Amino acid sequence: MKIRISKKTKRILVIYLAIVVILYIVVFQIPKVTDKFETTQVLENGTLEVSCEAEGYIIKDEAVCTAGATGTIEYKLNDGTVVKKGTDIADIDAIEEEKGKEKEPAHKYGDYLDRLKKFDLLVESYDSPISGVVSYSIDGYEKYFRIDNLGKIRKEKAEDTSPKQLDLDRTDVVKGEPIFKISSDDNWYIVCWLEKSDAEKFEPDQKVKIELDDATLDARVFSVDKEGDFFRVSFFLNVYYENFCSARVVDMSIVQSNTTGLIVNNECLIKKNGVLGVYVKTKDGDTYFKPVKVKITDGEQSVLYESIFINDKYEQVETVSAYQEVLKNPQDALEQDLKNDAEED
Repeated sequence: MKIRISKKTKRILVIYLAIVVILYIVVFQIPKVTDKFETTQVLENGTLEVSCEAEGYIIKDEAVCTAGATGTIEYKLNDGTVVKKGTDIADIDAIEEEKGKEKEPAHKYGDYLDRLKKFDLLVESYDSPISGVVSYSIDGYEKYFRIDNLGKIRKEKAEDTSPKQLDLDRTDVVKGEPIFKISSDDNWYIVCWLEKSDAEKFEPDQKVKIELDDATLDARVFSVDKEGDFFRVSFFLNVYYENFCSARVVDMSIVQSNTTGLIVNNECLIKKNGVLGVYVKTKDGDTYFKPVKVKITDGEQSVLYESIFINDKYEQVETVSAYQEVLKNPQDALEQDLKNDAEED
């Protein structure tokens, strides 16, 4: 059965669709087109967040303790407990074994123990060898990702690792098996590798915020070192992080700054005789060069000082103010300005 649509209904549908199309053009397309033809930008106060994304590796001092006997283990503290050096963590009720028939550590611990060979903080102990946080898991990379190895950690080697937490909490143990870990939380680091454009945003002792999926942490840039085509950037932390013990590789956003000031598009910035500035447009349509100083930039926009800034010679320099109109493409104005200056000379 065919449904017949009256001419009146068809006319209403056509009008409705036309209105939808017109609204789409007005709301979404016209602003884009008109923006392309805008030749100036009005300076307004705002806040610019400068950040970059990276994969970070947590570097910390850790001690892995092993069982001195085969038997039944009793853990005395909860995972995540903060302890002092020498704190009793576990007891083992040893069982007698036939001479020459000692049990071998379970196969699942093999790869982890192999990676920890000759690690001076792989110790046979039931007490805490260092102060820190109790953890009943290891990833086997405690030897490599340690603080005194920070400067030797390389991108290729780090990315070749595959840290996976191995649960140590159990009731029966064999001599030589890992039974708990202590992670020192006084001072720790996160290291990552950035491309030059991102690495240039950071310098030693600079304060930053590191945003993880489950926390935002205050940090300080420790070092920035070139490594091949990348830069190894290390961050120092001494703050509490709930998943500190179990985390090794983290996805993070490094927030350099939330800075307030006059917001300008970088296309408006230009240098005249080595001085950075903008061309301000007057109500009469004339333009003139005004020096500026950038507080911070994300590569597309910058935050400028307002009214006055101090230059490298410690002199006060008058600069732009809010609501002034500046040229978006100042190259022509610069060329004309330089031409006028030459004629006057």
